[in-house]
Amino acid sequence: MSHKNVLKMLFPVELGGVFDGDLALEGQQLDAAQASAERLLREMFPQTCDETIEDWERVCGLTPAPTDTLQMRQERVVRKLREFGGLSLPYFASLAEAAGYTFGIEELQAGTGGYGDEGIFRWRVTFTNTPLYYFRAGQSRAGERLVDGPSADALEGLFTEIKPAHTQIIFAYA
Repeated sequence: MSHKNVLKMLFPVELGGVFDGDLALEGQQLDAAQASAERLLREMFPQTCDETIEDWERVCGLTPAPTDTLQMRQERVVRKLREFGGLSLPYFASLAEAAGYTFGIEELQAGTGGYGDEGIFRWRVTFTNTPLYYFRAGQSRAGERLVDGPSADALEGLFTEIKPAHTQIIFAYA
C-alpha cells in the first residue's frame, strides 16, 4: 500500500481537489524515504551491500582485482570479518590444508643467507605437489611468468592479505 493511501485513511472525511495533489506529493516523499531506508539496511551488511562495498574493503584492508565480481568481493569481505585464527604459523597452515594444499612454512631469521639483515620477519612457504608450468620459447608469450603454478594463486593472495604487517612471505614451489 502506498503512503498516499495511508495518509488518506488518516482523515475522517474524504477531501478532494488540491488536497489529493498534496497527498500524492507527500506520499511520494514518504515512499522515497522508505525505499532509502531499505537500501540503507541492505548496505549495513557486507553480504547484501552494493554501493558501500568499497568502504567495506577499505575497512578490511582488501584490494579487489578489476575483474572481481560483486559477489566475489562480498564473499572476501565476509571471510575477512569472520577470521579469528590470529597471526600464528599453525593458523596459516590450517588455512592451506583446508584448501587442499600440501606445503611447509619455514620462519627465516634475519641474517639468513640471501634474505637480509633488516629485521623483517620472513616466512618461506613451499608448496609441494602443485603443477608447475615453465616458460618455453615458442610455446609461451612475452610477459608470462617464467614459472607459473595457477592452482596456488588464490592461496598466495589470501596469505598476502591476512599476513602480519611486519612479515614478508616468500612463495616457493617444489
